Amino acid sequence: MSKEKQNIITLTGDDGDIDVEVIDQTVVSGITYLLVADITEDEEEGDCYILKDVSSAESEEAEFEVLSGDEAEEIFDIFDDMLAENFKLLK
Repeated sequence: MSKEKQNIITLTGDDGDIDVEVIDQTVVSGITYLLVADITEDEEEGDCYILKDVSSAESEEAEFEVLSGDEAEEIFDIFDDMLAENFKLLK
């Protein structure tokens, strides 16, 4: 796999570990959010997730939760706008 290792994080959950690629990051009201996507082989479709940083100041490891519902929709709209702006800059 030729992906930069620094853009790959491993999520640990009840169903095991999953590697995801960080697509973008934003901070809203002092809270960090990540837009991540499954790492898939070839042209397979994967899923994307919005992660919210819920780490405590004392925590040695980053702790994230997967967003859903209204908060996820609001943050996804922010990422959508950011990505659209980035594509405009590339043209």
